[in-house]
This record gives sequence, C-alpha cells and structure tokens, in this order.
Amino acid sequence: MILAVCAMAVMMSCKNKGQNAAAEGADSDSVAIDSVLAEMPDTAPRPMFLYVQDKEHMQVVYWMTSAPKEEDYSEADISKARGLWALQQMARRNAAKYTNLLKDDKNVVAIKFIDEVLKNPDGEVMFPGELHGRPEIPAPGLRFALQDPKLYKSDLEGFRVIVCDDYLQSRKVLKITDVNNKPMPQDVVKKMEKKYGMKAQHSMISCNIEGGYVSGAIQFKGEYKNAPKFPGEDNQKVAKALALEVLAKGDSVWVLEQIGTIFPGEGPTWNADDGGEYFPNSIVAAFEGPKGLELCYVHGAPESVTVGMLFPRNNKLEEQMYECYHSMIDEDIPVWKKDIDEMNKLFQKKNTVSGIKLTKWAHVWMGDDVEWIHMADKDGEYGGIFIRKNGKIQLVQMEDPKRKALHLWLNGISYLKFAGSAGGPSWYTEIIGYKDGKQVETFNMLEVEGEVDECRLNGKVLTENEGRAYVEKFADAKPLNEYWNEPQQ
Repeated sequence: MILAVCAMAVMMSCKNKGQNAAAEGADSDSVAIDSVLAEMPDTAPRPMFLYVQDKEHMQVVYWMTSAPKEEDYSEADISKARGLWALQQMARRNAAKYTNLLKDDKNVVAIKFIDEVLKNPDGEVMFPGELHGRPEIPAPGLRFALQDPKLYKSDLEGFRVIVCDDYLQSRKVLKITDVNNKPMPQDVVKKMEKKYGMKAQHSMISCNIEGGYVSGAIQFKGEYKNAPKFPGEDNQKVAKALALEVLAKGDSVWVLEQIGTIFPGEGPTWNADDGGEYFPNSIVAAFEGPKGLELCYVHGAPESVTVGMLFPRNNKLEEQMYECYHSMIDEDIPVWKKDIDEMNKLFQKKNTVSGIKLTKWAHVWMGDDVEWIHMADKDGEYGGIFIRKNGKIQLVQMEDPKRKALHLWLNGISYLKFAGSAGGPSWYTEIIGYKDGKQVETFNMLEVEGEVDECRLNGKVLTENEGRAYVEKFADAKPLNEYWNEPQQ
C-alpha cells in the first residue's frame, strides 16, 4: 500500500504526464506536431530550456539516456517517445548553435556551449529527468556558460529559454507582462462554462502577451463526466476533475484540458500537494512564427517541473511536452571515490594504528548548513569525522574503540561530545563546538576516582560545579546513528 501511494504521488507530481500523453497521442493535430518535431531540419532547432542554478551551473538537463525501444513502450506511446528522443538529439547535434538566452523580449544574453556530461565523477551513467536543488549534484545534459560572466544576476535563475540565431531570425519575440491575482475575462469564463456544461470554481490570468493575448487557467467545480478514458482505467471508475489552460484574444479562445483526479472523500488534485487548486503555466517566452504563435511554458509543482511548448491551433492549445522533471529535495551531496580517497589520506596522517582503512561513510546532520561526513573502518571501531565546505575536505575529529562521538545542536552551535576512560580510575570528557564549519568552543574535564581533577572551557579554568553544570547541558547528546554506505561492496 505504501509503495502504491508513493507511486501515485510521483505520477501526480508530473502534471498527469501519462494522461496528457495519451490524450495527445489520440489527437491528429498533436501527432502531426510530433511528426514535425521528429523531422524538423537542423536549420531552425527548437527552443530549449536551460536550468540555471548559478553562473557556474547552467544546463539543459536530459530526459532520456538512449533511443527508445519498442519493447519498452506501448503502441500509443512509442511514437511520442521517438519524437522526444529526436528533440533531445537535435539539441545535442546543435548545442554550439544555442548562443542566445532570452531574458525578455528586449534582452538577449549571449551564452556558449561548454560540454556534454553523461557520467558522474565515479564513471557511472547518470539517471536523466531529475532536477537537483544543489548545484554540486551532477545531472546528465549539455552545459553552458555566459559569454560574459559579469552579466550574471540572480534573476536569470530557474528555467530560461535558449535559442539559435536561425530561430530568432525567422520569428518575432513577443513581450510578456506578468499579471497577479486577476481572474480571466468573464466572457471567456462564460464561454467555457457553456462549452463544458460545468461551473467555474475560479480562474486566473498568468500573463498578457503582446498582440492582445491573455494566458491563464480556469478550474471547474465537481466531476468532469465527459473526461476521456485513459489506459488502465477500463475496469475502475475514477472520478476526474477539469481545469483548462487558456489562451484568449478577442472572441478567439484556445484551450488545453488538464485532467485531475478526485479521490473519495477528498477534493481534486492535479499535482501532488497542490491543495486541490490548479495553477496555470508560466509562459516564459513567446514568439510569432511562420505558422502562428509559439509559446514556451514552465509548470512548477511541489515535486516536479514540466517544460514544453504550446501552439494555438483550431481552438486548441496543442502541447509538445519536453519533459516532466522530478524535483529532488534535500538531497545529500554525493561522496565520490576521490572524496573517500582524500578522507583516507587525511585520516592516515594522524592515525597511529597500522592496518586501518576507512571503507564506509555516512552523512551526519549536525543542525547547520555545513556538510558533515562520518567515515569508519569495516568493523566500525576506528573512524574520522569530516567537514566538506566549498569543495574542500577537512578532518575535524577521530574515533577509536575508546573514543566515540555523540552530537547535539544547541544555541546555534554543532557539538561533538567524547567521553571515556583515560586509563586506570580516570575519566575524560571533551566537548567541541562548531559554527559554520569552524571550531568555536572547547571543553575538557578530567575526573580521577569520581573527583574533578581538571576542567577548562576555551582555556579558562572552571570550578567543579561549573564543569558539571556545563556537562549536564549535553545529557541529551545522541550517537551519530548513521545508515552506512559501504563502497567496498
């Protein structure tokens, strides 16, 4: 049951990707667009979407690693998969031609192709179709950079449309004006209510487009009884909800149906964690092309981002979805083989016991934004605690059978606590505090036969009562409690 729920959430997070694909596959106009895409000459490659995280990380993220095979797709989906592979291959062939990043209708920022990345630093082929929130985590795709790094500003971040010179020369870039918290025009809403025989729950304009176009969405109340049937639903009644992506100009209205799901006892949903409300696409670039309007859209959701193009044709918004990327959240930065080798070298510089090699590792959350890594030998007897900051690794503490770390986050400081026998009737306690990866506090206390013999905080001598009161603050310190990664396996 848990796996089923998780699978359902992932599917919903992709804007009903399978449902849209099935609907498009059954539509002759959409099939035609797929055919044009597959056969499009390289003289005018399609716009692509550049995922900009910072000036060092600008990438067209791949969604496929190899050409689709018939045995891996249904008869209805294989044509679409081939079209998407053709799109990716077209971008791949023409990567060096993508020299224009569209900031808006008046501003084009020059970019340059750097290289293609398919494998991670360990030589493994990376999984496509995922957006990593942390720039340090690699993804397969085409890497770009600004021709002039000085032009970088934070307002370039997110998905940006990039195009080749040939595309710009054959099209006019249209101005887009964002609109906040305004409903769609009432005549458009009434027209759609009449067409679908449903009452609108709410509507929203996302933007105005040069030439008198209005773009937004309408969400309807209740069940969409005339919803198309999708594969796998023949033997099960699944209630559907309806929202429309809408483009309007005067009396002309073009729509794209977005089919949501109504779960028993709950409201409708189109994306995981959407709160029962459909939000319109963001139109990030608009062109007047040889055959009419061409729109580049981004649809953000809590667990996904969908990118693609819309073409108003015959009262419909024909969609060419490039990809529904999964948004990976709170990922740990990978520890590569070279990192493990570096940590072993740092450990061996201070290690005095022969035959010890650190073979397993784990991330440790210490309450701050610093990346902490714990390594240990195969038996978990010896180890090292490291910090990785700005790509540099530092050994901060070592462990042995008598010296094991506990940790606690207190008053904005990350603490490591070590306590154990100092030999004979002696007991030694050491507590070290770190902030932003730097040591800011050190406490030492030596007890002999239960009596405090020596106690210092940052070099200052404490009384026995002061020392015991300080230690008491760390009574709730816990073991590191990792799930080990064991690269030797």
